[in-house]
Amino acid sequence: MGDDDQQPGVTVAGTGFAPMLEAATKTNIEELVKLVNGTEKPTAENLGKLKTGSLGMTAGVIKALQRDPDNAALTARLAGELAMADTVESALLMRQILVTGLSEPNVAAQDAAVAEGDRRITALDREISALKNEMELKRELANNSVLTIIGREINRVETNPQTQYEDNTDVRFNQLAVPPADNK
Repeated sequence: MGDDDQQPGVTVAGTGFAPMLEAATKTNIEELVKLVNGTEKPTAENLGKLKTGSLGMTAGVIKALQRDPDNAALTARLAGELAMADTVESALLMRQILVTGLSEPNVAAQDAAVAEGDRRITALDREISALKNEMELKRELANNSVLTIIGREINRVETNPQTQYEDNTDVRFNQLAVPPADNK
């Protein structure tokens, strides 16, 4: 039947990385909004509040977002991408810890511990694969939207060019006094 630790009801079902990703995204949106709208300055300390994994965030990126007319949509997208990077890095770190733990001699000598470690590594691999698939799908969907929007804008500009002509009202007024040329 196993040890006391292996009895039914001892373990708690996991929820995967979704809650971790949602929490990181929420934190990033809140912090990025403060930085982009100017409530907080983009100092190293304030940028450090973002959940970015090993991705660096700079004041230059924040300043570029501040100047962009579509900064709300871009801020939300950036928050999600940074949160995804942070979550994936955490998952990979957890996997590496398990792999390293399995190579410890006392653990390696326990068949049950090795089997449990392998089972958990397999579960982590599935979660990491799911995160990767989600990230790729989001990127494809976002790229499709972005490419469509940019393509439509280029089409509008090409079919309806908005060229401005310099208009000098003084010259036009003075031309009223000049008699039309005789074309005989």
